[in-house]
Amino acid sequence: MRPGIVGVALLWLASVACSSSQTRPKQYAVTGVVVRISQSENLATIKTDKIPGWMDAMTMEYPVENKTEYLSLRKGEKITATVNVTGEGYWLTNVKESKE
Repeated sequence: MRPGIVGVALLWLASVACSSSQTRPKQYAVTGVVVRISQSENLATIKTDKIPGWMDAMTMEYPVENKTEYLSLRKGEKITATVNVTGEGYWLTNVKESKE
């Protein structure tokens, strides 16, 4: 009976570890320029500088989590933000106009 309890406990610990890695995204600082805004989908196409630890400079679409931040974006605007990355996807938070 003991091995069964240990097995269940190990499965529970594994599921907790997996779920916590999904709920805590890796976060990276982003700087870039807004290229396009898709009003219907809360997507912004951003030409980013290199994002150390994640990817080289690239232009791609990013979902923007906060509707107020999304609505404040303007084409051609230089921004800073945080990109949040999980196994299921990525999205921007803390989007602000860059002062540089």
